[in-house]
Amino acid sequence: MNMTVAPLLAPFLALSLAACGVVDRTADAPLTIETPPAGGPTTVDTATDQSLSSAEVPIAEQPQAEGRFLGFSVTSLGDATIPGLWLETPLVNAPMTGRIVAENGRQIAVELRPTGGARGSGSRLSLAGFTALGLQLTALSTLTVIGDA
Repeated sequence: MNMTVAPLLAPFLALSLAACGVVDRTADAPLTIETPPAGGPTTVDTATDQSLSSAEVPIAEQPQAEGRFLGFSVTSLGDATIPGLWLETPLVNAPMTGRIVAENGRQIAVELRPTGGARGSGSRLSLAGFTALGLQLTALSTLTVIGDA
């Protein structure tokens, strides 16, 4: 081995071994899962979110007492060329109005559209819906679906 290479490898080897020690010390740390507090944010404030305008995205003013819980649905991005706030979901058999609540506590009023798929097959949300809820477009998000009955 070349004698000029050995001194260069020593710091790399020391850092590698130190990193192994960090992993061992944190292996016993308890797992913490943070969830939004009850009564947390329930609407999107279009006045402070510059990416939205109130004309584009009708937002639920406050949680409504009426409505029927339809279920939870893992949701992906629907056809981005179709405008509006809608959710295609197997949780409904006919089009109806409703609302959806994201894991971050935000909720919006949407048109619920049937997909005809099996109940656990997942849903597709409009581009405007993803934006209004503040969700990443590539994420598979679990939404609470509530039908207005």
